[in-house]
Amino acid sequence: MAASTKGRVLLVSTNRERAPQPVMPNGVACVAAAVARAGYDVRVLDLCFARDPIREARDIALAFAPDVIGVSVRNIDNSDLLALRHYTPEAMAVARALRAAAPHASVIAGGAAFGVAPASLTDALDVDWAVAGDGERATIALVDALAAGRDPGAVPGLVRRDAAGTRLVPPGGDESLGALPETRMQDWIDVRAYQRRGATVPIQTKRGCVFRCVYCTYLNVEGWGYRLRDPASVTDEIAGLARERGIRRFEFVDSTFNAPPRHAIAVCESIVRRGLRVHLDTTNFTPAAATPELLAAMRPAGFRWLGITAESASDPVLARLEKGFDADQVRTVADRVERAGMRVLWIFLVGGPGETRATLDETLRFAESRLSRGDAVYLTVGLRIYPGTTLQRIATDEGVVGADDSLLTPTFYFSPALDRAVAVARLRQFAERHPRFMFSADSRSSLLPYLTRLASFLRLPGPHWRYMGTFQRLARASGRIWKPERVPA
Repeated sequence: MAASTKGRVLLVSTNRERAPQPVMPNGVACVAAAVARAGYDVRVLDLCFARDPIREARDIALAFAPDVIGVSVRNIDNSDLLALRHYTPEAMAVARALRAAAPHASVIAGGAAFGVAPASLTDALDVDWAVAGDGERATIALVDALAAGRDPGAVPGLVRRDAAGTRLVPPGGDESLGALPETRMQDWIDVRAYQRRGATVPIQTKRGCVFRCVYCTYLNVEGWGYRLRDPASVTDEIAGLARERGIRRFEFVDSTFNAPPRHAIAVCESIVRRGLRVHLDTTNFTPAAATPELLAAMRPAGFRWLGITAESASDPVLARLEKGFDADQVRTVADRVERAGMRVLWIFLVGGPGETRATLDETLRFAESRLSRGDAVYLTVGLRIYPGTTLQRIATDEGVVGADDSLLTPTFYFSPALDRAVAVARLRQFAERHPRFMFSADSRSSLLPYLTRLASFLRLPGPHWRYMGTFQRLARASGRIWKPERVPA
């Protein structure tokens, strides 16, 4: 152990999902920066592009000889009924390899997935401790306790395993985001490797959410209410990445970028004042808070395209999903965004509570109207049921899942009022007429990674989903587009 440090900490990002594009492990970088500032020697292993993740995990554990190993799990699965991928088994294998290579190290875990299923995921990975919710302060408190050889006690967000079972200390949340250290993602993550594969650089302007969408896990992961970053701090982070790495494209990854609107406006105005010539994206934009003042501020800041999570264009479905807006607001926002000079990726979910053939037709009529205006559409079939959500209670009441189901194994809700096979056939017919319409399962096409890397090599301006029509035509011509052999029951 180096004399100048309190101990060695190895943080391992297990996320290897690269469809439709890889996602930089921002949370791991945040925790790494905090633990390093607390006086530890920190290493980060990102397995996203590893050819042999088990070997690479084993090798770094043997070479670094950490005192503490932190395993990060971003998602339990990809939430895609038609092209399901379950990530937990892969994370379990990595955790086992790390423990075998460094048997004297304490193995802890964290990441967004632990905000969703803290106890069951902790047991599945067989780690000593875990952290749910904000990771910076909780991880430091845990690592400090382990270094001192004492019990960490009731650290907010700590998942404990002992003779009494596995239980969670309620997360407290880091109220003052401004007191957290500068993340400097470029110090921990190979940003270029992600950019070559079409990824954007993630920026958070806040944590938390005030919406209560029945299927969403954000309230479990980040808590209710907003904890806002100083707009100047957000701009400093963007400016630093632009200056040091030449990055010009950034994506806001808040639960909803545009809520509250005043804060989003302040962020945009700060970027304009600094004279940053950047391209900005978000796929977390809600029609519930799309004011004309905000849209007017977004384009000068660098927005040309954005993703709007409408989920449906039918009032009965929007009401049951508890989205906080209605179909009239969806149409109004569509007009406002177009007048503001921006194009949209419309994001929909099909099969939620209240979905019928008539509500699906309403959504498809709206989608067709926007496709004719140059927008694109991304649609997911079925809703993943996550623990602690209102959807879990609905599914339990309807007998879809049992009251004691941990839901660690992916389980989906699909409206009993809509025949799944008929709905998928209807959607496939719609897709054949509209190249800029994409199933989430289409992102599994084996052709997509090559096209994404080609677009990055040619430095085509992002986001790459703006070329969805070209991609779909090429995929269909090559026969490498996703086609359901059968619709899951």
